[in-house]
Amino acid sequence: MVIGSHIEKKNINGLDTLLVNKKGFLENYILLSVGFGGMDSHFQDGWNRKIPYGTAHFLEHLIIQNVQFDAIYRFGEIGASLNASTNFERTSFSISCTEQLGLNIQMILKLVQSISITKDIVEKEKKIIKQEFMQLHSNRKNSCYTHLLSDLYGGESGLAQPIIGNSGSIESMDACMLQKCFQKFYSIENMKIIIIGELNPEEVYDVIERALANSPVKEKERFSPFIPVKRESLKIEQINSTQSVLFWGNAITYGNDAGNPYNDIRKEFSIRVGLEILFGRTSEFQRKIHGQGLIDGSIDVKCEFSNRYCFSLLNTITNKPSDVMEEIDKTKKDIRKRSIGDVEFLISKRRIIGRIIDVYDHPAKLANSILHYSIRGMDFSDVLDVMNLITKKEVMDAMHSHLL
Repeated sequence: MVIGSHIEKKNINGLDTLLVNKKGFLENYILLSVGFGGMDSHFQDGWNRKIPYGTAHFLEHLIIQNVQFDAIYRFGEIGASLNASTNFERTSFSISCTEQLGLNIQMILKLVQSISITKDIVEKEKKIIKQEFMQLHSNRKNSCYTHLLSDLYGGESGLAQPIIGNSGSIESMDACMLQKCFQKFYSIENMKIIIIGELNPEEVYDVIERALANSPVKEKERFSPFIPVKRESLKIEQINSTQSVLFWGNAITYGNDAGNPYNDIRKEFSIRVGLEILFGRTSEFQRKIHGQGLIDGSIDVKCEFSNRYCFSLLNTITNKPSDVMEEIDKTKKDIRKRSIGDVEFLISKRRIIGRIIDVYDHPAKLANSILHYSIRGMDFSDVLDVMNLITKKEVMDAMHSHLL
């Protein structure tokens, strides 16, 4: 583990390149991320129309399944592991390898710059993705999560639909629209590449420069943030005769300060510490609901922060959803009447710091964290410094503005 690993940055022919050189590290990890995700549902710039929900995910499938490239076979042939995923904001392709780093970089850059889209290929992929959708749709937890975000951000927002899309949007995909979206969003300036391992930076830069020598540079894509329509929402869906899934969420309405992202990051971690105090593993809230047998399993408490949306949520499986909500309300009322204790503040703050430190031991987590904070205008290696500066008063203020 190397805490605070230095992140070296360079823009190469429009491609934001971030390197983390870890001496003695045996594995190389490459993350190439495209600024096109599940929430992006409009295409402008001379071709103004609505994009079907799930387009980014559909393109991810087409790129991986590109018969002209045969990515899975070609990466496997050189001992590399290829993965791909789409979230609300981005589509990412990752490579894990122990050798031939230069070749892997060349291949992943080639992968995202070529695609084969025909009517037959699109129709075949629709069948595959519809099956995937049916599996997700039958999961009550996924359904409840989507309904919660629809409530917070409105049914027309890109957050109100599954990243994969819905049955209607998947069926509406056509080769022409997909080709236009690929040409628009899969441009070099709309990508970032993060490479982690024992690196020779100049050799890596040289590989990328040669791979992108003939790539055109366009204007970077920009998106507007989503405005919440509700501050708080509760969704409960029954799983069976005795169990329900419960989601309680809060939209965070502060905006991104483009001039000083450190302020937003500081507020983010103040909220994270506050949520840990109120609902974390060692909180009084968890002690009560476990003691009363109100839940089956664990509670997931998490925050999602970006330049385009911010929210926190709590979810669990319970046989008494009304009793769980009663305990949530009691916890909120209790913190209004008292201050945070020094011990609970320090314990919760150290637990968050521990999670940040743990990221450095996991290349995939580290690459995704570097990506996330670079998009928000900050170096991930500075996050610990920001975290250490957070005061008890900041946490109280954050809880009152966000949750109370």
